[in-house]
Amino acid sequence: MIDFFVKHKITTIMLVLVFVVLGIYSYSNLLVEKFPKIDYPIVTVSIEYAGATPLEIETLIVKKVEDAVSEISEIKKMKSNSYDSLGFVSIEFLLSADVNVKSIEVKDKVDAILNDLPDDIKKPVIEKYDPLVQPVVDLVLSSDSLDVRELYEYADKTLKTRFASIAGVAKVDVYGGRKRQINVRLDPMLMKQRYISISEVINQMLAKNKNIPAGDLEKGFSSLNVRFIGEFQDVGEISEMELVSADGGTFRLKDIAFVEDGFKKIKTNARFNGREVVGLSVNKSSDGNAVSIAKQMRLRLNEFRSRLPEGMKLDIASDTTTFIIKETDSTQFSIIYGLIFTALILYLFLGKWETTFIACIIIPISIASTFFPVWMSNFSINTITLIAIVTVLGTLISNALVIIENVLVHLKRGEDPEQAAIKGTKEVVVPIIASTGTNLVVFMPIAMMAGLVGLFMKSFGLTVVYATLFSLLSSFSLTPMLCAAILKPETNNKNGLSFGLLKKMLVPFEWMCLQIDRSIEFLKKEYRYVFDFIFRHPKMTILAVVLMFFASFFLVPYIENDFAPQSDEDQIRINMILPQGSTIERTIETAKLVEGYLDKIPEKKSYLTNIGENGVENAKITLDLVPLKDRHRGDTEVMDDLTRFMSRIPDLEVSFERGIALEPGTGDIAIDLYGIDYDRMIELSKKMKELMQQSGYFRSVISSYKTPRNEIRLLPRQEKVIEYGLTSAGAGSTLRYSIYGEDSNVYKEKGEEYKVNIELSDKYAQDYDDLNLISIRSRKGLIPIYTLGELKTDKAIPVIRHRDRERVIHLDGFLGKSAFGYVSGLLDEKFKSMDFPAGYGYRYVGNAENMQESNREISKAFTLAVILTFMLLCALMNSLIAYPITIITTVATSVIGMMLGLLLTGHLINVASLMGGVMLVGMVVNNAILLLDYALVKMKEGVPVKEALWLGASEKFRVIIMTSLAIILGVLPQFWSVMEVKQSMGAVMTGGMLASIVFTFIFVPVVFWYLERFERIFSRR
Repeated sequence: MIDFFVKHKITTIMLVLVFVVLGIYSYSNLLVEKFPKIDYPIVTVSIEYAGATPLEIETLIVKKVEDAVSEISEIKKMKSNSYDSLGFVSIEFLLSADVNVKSIEVKDKVDAILNDLPDDIKKPVIEKYDPLVQPVVDLVLSSDSLDVRELYEYADKTLKTRFASIAGVAKVDVYGGRKRQINVRLDPMLMKQRYISISEVINQMLAKNKNIPAGDLEKGFSSLNVRFIGEFQDVGEISEMELVSADGGTFRLKDIAFVEDGFKKIKTNARFNGREVVGLSVNKSSDGNAVSIAKQMRLRLNEFRSRLPEGMKLDIASDTTTFIIKETDSTQFSIIYGLIFTALILYLFLGKWETTFIACIIIPISIASTFFPVWMSNFSINTITLIAIVTVLGTLISNALVIIENVLVHLKRGEDPEQAAIKGTKEVVVPIIASTGTNLVVFMPIAMMAGLVGLFMKSFGLTVVYATLFSLLSSFSLTPMLCAAILKPETNNKNGLSFGLLKKMLVPFEWMCLQIDRSIEFLKKEYRYVFDFIFRHPKMTILAVVLMFFASFFLVPYIENDFAPQSDEDQIRINMILPQGSTIERTIETAKLVEGYLDKIPEKKSYLTNIGENGVENAKITLDLVPLKDRHRGDTEVMDDLTRFMSRIPDLEVSFERGIALEPGTGDIAIDLYGIDYDRMIELSKKMKELMQQSGYFRSVISSYKTPRNEIRLLPRQEKVIEYGLTSAGAGSTLRYSIYGEDSNVYKEKGEEYKVNIELSDKYAQDYDDLNLISIRSRKGLIPIYTLGELKTDKAIPVIRHRDRERVIHLDGFLGKSAFGYVSGLLDEKFKSMDFPAGYGYRYVGNAENMQESNREISKAFTLAVILTFMLLCALMNSLIAYPITIITTVATSVIGMMLGLLLTGHLINVASLMGGVMLVGMVVNNAILLLDYALVKMKEGVPVKEALWLGASEKFRVIIMTSLAIILGVLPQFWSVMEVKQSMGAVMTGGMLASIVFTFIFVPVVFWYLERFERIFSRR
C-alpha cells in the first residue's frame, strides 16, 4: 500500500482530502458548549404545600414519596429536603439506568399516592435534573418612571413569551417585582359586628363569581346562546359585592374589608447594580445550545427593546456563555500556538523547511478530519474535546517525524527520493504501529470508564482515538508521498533554497539549526560516558532508579489532592443566609449593605441580586468581574476581601461559589451526620461545626440545622370541636385563610386571570394577641377560634434533610486555603476527640463521593491501559519478557516526573492530573519503542546486545528528543490557560515526558540487557 500511495499522488491527496472536507463540514455543524451533553440519571420531585412547616412536610409528604419511589430498581442514592411550604426529593439512579424510563416510573409511583397526600398541595413537579445546567442569560427590566408591578406584569405576560420563542429555550423564570393580585383585607372587628366568618366570605364570593352557560335557544334556522354572567367585571364591583350573614343581614364587602388592586406579598426581590428591577432567567432545554441561545438573544435584543412600553429598559445582567466562548477561543489559539511551536522545533532539529512543511501539514489534516467522526458520534465542541485535541497535538506529528527522519537517512545514501520514501517508511512500520497502537489501547479504556468521570471522558477518549487514527492514515499515505515529491538528495545547500534575499532572511534560523546540531552532537558524545557508566554499574543504576521511583511517593504528602480543580471564570456567586424567621425586608437591607461594599471593589463589573429564591431569608448575588487580564487580584483574593467584610455582619452565614459545581451549593468539604436521636445529632453537629471553624481552613461552615424559630400552635381539644359541631380540618382551614390567605377566587381582565386573595388585614396578623380576633362559624354561632383548644408557643425545626430515607444533619465547609485531602485528614483527627455514641457517625459526601468514584474508575482505566499496552507489545514483537517488560518500565519511571511536575508547579492531584497520568501510558513508551526497535534490527544483523543498544540510542537520539519536545511544546500553551484542568494536565504530561527522555537513555538499555539475557536462558529451557 505504501508503494501505491507514493506512486499515485493525486489519488493519495484526494483520499486524504475526502476526510478533510467532511471534517470541515462537520465542524460547521458542531455545537459549542462548556461541557459534553450528559444525561444525568437524576430525577427530582417537588411538592408545594403552602403554609406547612418542615415537620409537616416531612411527615405528610416527603416520607410518603420516599417510601413509594424506594420500590424502583437501580437507585443509587436518595436525598430529600423539607422546607417551609415545600418538599423536595432527589433520586439518583445508577449510570446504567435509562433516566427517561426512570422519570416515568417515579411519576407513576407519585401519582399512585396522590390520594394519601394533603388535599391542598399543588400538583407534584417531576423532572430530570442536570446539575451543570444553569441559566444561559439573566436579563433585567427596569424603569425610572414605572412601578415594579407594571414591570412584572409586562415581563410575565409579554417578554417571557417572546424569549421562550427562541430556539432551544425551555423556560423563562421571572423573579423580583410585584405580581398583581386583588387583595381583600378583612377587619375581624367589623366581621363580628356583621356576624360573618372568613370562610363564609370566601364561599359566597366563589358562589357569586361565576359565569355559567345556559345553553342555546333555537328557532328555525337560527340559534341564540344564553349565558349567566356572575363574574366580576371590574375591581370596584368586588368591593360592592353583597354578603349575607347567618342571621339574614345583608351588607357590602367594603363594609367589612378594604379591597385593593395591589400585589402579592413580596417573597422575592431582584436588584441590578443596587437598583430594584425585575429579573428574567432564560433556561435552555436538554437539547438546546447555550451559546446559540445567547447569540440569538443578543441579536434580537434591539428588537425586544424597540417593542418595550415607554419608560422601560431591558439589559443583559449576566451571560454564562461569555466564558465558554472566551475559553473555546483560547483553546483554539492554544492549538495554533502548539502547531507553531512544533513547526519551530522541527525546523531547528531537521534544518529543512521542506521536512517541516511535510510534518506540520499532518497536524491540521488530522485535526480537521477528526471533526467528522466527532460529529457522527453526536459530540460537541466543548472543554473536554478541545483539551483532547490540545493534548494529542504533539503525538499527531510523532509518526510523521519518524518516517521523515528515516527517509532522510536513505536520501543521504544517495537513493532516489521515491525509493527512499518507500524504503524509509516500510522500515519503521512496526515502531509506528506499536506507538500508535499504545495510544489507542490507552485512550479506549478512558472512553470506556464508568462513573461520573466516565460520562465526561467518553468524548475525550474517542476524540483522541479518532485523531490518532487519522494521524496514522496520513503518516502511511500522505507523508511518504510528500517525501517523494518534495525531498531531494542531499546537496551543499541544506535548505534547498538558492534565493539570495530569502537566504539572507534565513541566516538567523540557520545559525540556530547549527547550534542545535552542535548541542545534539555534544549531548550524544557526553551520553556515551553515561552509557558506559550504567553498563559498568548496571545493578547500581537499576537500584538508583527504583529508589527514585519509590521516593517519588514520599512527595505525595506535599502535593494536596482534591476532586476537580476550579478556575477563575470572572464570576463569583455569593450565597447569604439570615436566621430563620427573618423577613424579606431584613434580607433586602442586608443585601444593600453588601452591595454598598461591592461598589467599592475595583474588580467589579456588575452584580445581580436575587432575594428569596429558596426562602425570604436567602439571597444570592452574582458578581461579574472584569476579565482576569485587566485586574490585579484573582477571584479568590476578592472572595477573601468579601469574607473579611461580611464576617462583621451579625447573624449572617455566607458562602462563595466559583465555576460550575456538580452539586450546587455544596461545600468543598461536605459531611452528613447520622444517628438515632435527632436532639443528640444536633449537639454533635454543633461541636463538629465548631471544630471545623477553629481549624482555620474554612471561609465559612454552614449547617443544615438552623436555630428553630418560634411557632404558635393551636392544639384543639376534641371534645370542644365536637361540642361546637366542627372538624379539625375546618378549624385549621379557617386559621390558614385568616393568616396566609385564600386565593381560589380569580378576577379576569383583558383575557388574563389575577388571583383574589382574602385574608385578615395585616394589622390584625402581627402577634400572639391577634389570634384571639379570629372567629369561626359553629352550630352555637360565631366563636373565637381559640375556644376550640389551647394556643401554645413552641419551636419549629426550619429544615429537615434525609439521606437514603434517614434524617441527617448536613455540614458544608467552604475552604479558604488548602484542599480536601489534607483538611479531611485533619478533621478526622479532630473528630476522634468527640464522643460518638453507638449508632452515630459521619460520612463525607458530595465531592468526596465523586472523588472516590472517579479515582476508582481512573485506576481501572490505568490498569487496563497498562495490560493492553503490554499485550500489544508482546504481540508485535513476539516476545513475552525482554521487549514488552522493558518498555512498560517507562510507565513507572514517568511517575517520578509526574510527581515532580505537580510539586514544582504547585498543582494538585485531582481528576485532571490523574487523567494526564493515564494518557502518559501511551506516550512515554514511544521513546523506548524507537530505541529498542532499532537495537533489535541490529541484533538480528549479529551485533552484540550492548553495542546494538548503543546504536539504537545514538541513532535515535535526535528523533527521541525531537518527538518528546514536540509533545511537550504541544501542551505548553495549557499553562497559559485560566482553566486549572488544563494546567494540571499540562504539569503531569510535561513532567512525565521529561522523565521519559531521561530514563529512556539511562534505565531502558540496562533493563533490556538483563531481561534479554534472562529471556534467552528461559527460551533454551
